[in-house]
Amino acid sequence: MFQALRSSLKRAWDDVWFQDRPTTQLELVRIGLGFGMLCHYGLGSAYLFEIWGNQGWFPPELLATLPADVAFMKSPLFYITQPWQLSAVHFMFLFCCAALMVGWRTNWVKWLVLIGHLSYVHRSPEVTYGVDAILASLLMLLCLAPIGKAISLDRVRALYNAKQDNLDAQLPVFTSRWAFACRRLMQLQMAVLFFFSAAHKLGEKDWWQGDAIWHVFTTSEYYNATLLDLFATHFWIVNIATYGTVLIEIAFPFLIWQRSTRAWLLIGAVFLHLLFFFFLGLHYFSWVMIMGHASFLRQEWLDSLGAWWKRRMGIMEMIYDGRCTFCVRSMAWFLAFDNLGQINTRDFRNSPSRVVSDEEMEKALHMVSADGTALAGFEAYRYAVLRVPGLWWQVPFFYIPGLSRLFGIPIYNWVAENRSKL
Repeated sequence: MFQALRSSLKRAWDDVWFQDRPTTQLELVRIGLGFGMLCHYGLGSAYLFEIWGNQGWFPPELLATLPADVAFMKSPLFYITQPWQLSAVHFMFLFCCAALMVGWRTNWVKWLVLIGHLSYVHRSPEVTYGVDAILASLLMLLCLAPIGKAISLDRVRALYNAKQDNLDAQLPVFTSRWAFACRRLMQLQMAVLFFFSAAHKLGEKDWWQGDAIWHVFTTSEYYNATLLDLFATHFWIVNIATYGTVLIEIAFPFLIWQRSTRAWLLIGAVFLHLLFFFFLGLHYFSWVMIMGHASFLRQEWLDSLGAWWKRRMGIMEMIYDGRCTFCVRSMAWFLAFDNLGQINTRDFRNSPSRVVSDEEMEKALHMVSADGTALAGFEAYRYAVLRVPGLWWQVPFFYIPGLSRLFGIPIYNWVAENRSKL
């Protein structure tokens, strides 16, 4: 009996903390936070020396005037004395944010991003606010988790190495019990944040009376005459917005865990932060919070979305020349970005196509779409990049109006003609 109870408790513990699941949600958080930091600190480049420079708003001499709980925070940026040094460090940090976003060398670049973020925060503590602490916590959990194993350039590189010998080669989906524990900690953090935010609001008279949103937009920081005119005419909107905010925040920590209510609470939380984004101008805060909420996405939802997209776009067939080493390498790189497996391949040397003749294949690679239409060369790649999510980063190169075909077709034709030399 004791052994059965122990086994039951262990299974319950593992269900809560250590399920062997894919890391997709953490990868989405990684991409979103990397993008948000790249935009935030990139825009901050315009005020680099004013905010973080030794001759700016917060010279090192002010450290002695800070309270004891803040003065202990140190930053490597205090030891950077020359403007060119700060510019170089800032550029490298932005590069690391971009690398985190795309998942390049993720195992070590994520630590550099965390250290860099804390360095900026500690360098000028008077210009930081709550989102910086939230972001630091999320980054710390990403550092502890084995990320970069999916939706990343690291995954693409591993797939490319596997496909060089066999274009049909696939790598198993990466799963991790420890990554699930880190995601659970991230979920708990978001739930606790909402709980204490709701608890604070419930202690304020304005929130009980239902007019707190009115007071928000009458402050100098968030003043909005257009919204106030609307609220004055339809004050019920203020009541709904005030009580709705509290309702979402107080319900979130308790109902987000249930399968039947998770989707509704997640929609409500994201909608709430979108309102903050557009009406309060809290762009950075809202984005970071939404990315934290991405940890609650169920794997079944993501799998269903991928299956729906694959059915919607249909299966494509890429026909290539298997005797051309350059062609095989190019195909391996191209297919490494096809996470959903939307593209099938055919070596026309071993398996001639019924749609495209061998004479046409000698001239250019071909793509056969789901409806049987054959596209050659540049147009084949152009068709695929819009329909394969992993290739969307190439869309600007293939869809610049008036220029993509003007330059793309001659470049592809030259490469095709010289592929044996390449």
